Amino acid sequence: MLKSCILLLLTCLPGLVAAQTDLYLVKNGQLPYAGRTQQSVNVVVESPVNDSRDFFQAFMKENYRMSFKGGLGGLLGKNSILSVKQVPGTAISSRAVDLYTAFTALTDSTTEVAMFGGFGEKTFFSPDLTSVEFKRMQAMLERFAPAARANAYRQQVAVAEAKVVAIDKEKDKLNKAMQSARDNTAANLRRIDELLRQNQTNAQLLRQDSTQLVGNGQLREVSQAQLERRRERLTTVEHK
Repeated sequence: MLKSCILLLLTCLPGLVAAQTDLYLVKNGQLPYAGRTQQSVNVVVESPVNDSRDFFQAFMKENYRMSFKGGLGGLLGKNSILSVKQVPGTAISSRAVDLYTAFTALTDSTTEVAMFGGFGEKTFFSPDLTSVEFKRMQAMLERFAPAARANAYRQQVAVAEAKVVAIDKEKDKLNKAMQSARDNTAANLRRIDELLRQNQTNAQLLRQDSTQLVGNGQLREVSQAQLERRRERLTTVEHK
């Protein structure tokens, strides 16, 4: 069983290493759209798919004044796709262009971003037929990649900071609970000391009362005997 697990780990390890190595490396790729395979520019970023999509939209709007919108989800199977249509005067061409960006979740924390486009539904960019436009589109993704890396690191820092804050809060909570327990223990010990002293006082009073009770009993016996003698004398006098 152990050997099987080790073999499985060794089998998966090259793929994991390759995936980590390919992070933020812009490459050419392909994906299906409009009934045929389109040439794309791809990059894998270290971020969940929703976060990757949101950051891409913000980045493109800020740096290229392009407002990518959704609405084409399902055209690429499990992919989520954003697009802009007939945008003139872009960094790609003075002609109006269509751009599409597909987001595919590779894992819970990594996303493949694939950009492709063209001058319309009939003319898509490719490294062969429209090399200039394709390279300019590639340059856009190459500019996006380091920004996405920095954003991912910012998010990781924020998560780590939030974790530290949560741990500190839990630490403070535990410290307060411990202090409360210490205070209660001290109060209980003081109460115990007070009760012990009270018990000692009560025991002393019991001894005193017991001694007095014995004396009282003896005094009663003497008094009772005296009473009986006086009654006898009285009876004797009354019968004369």
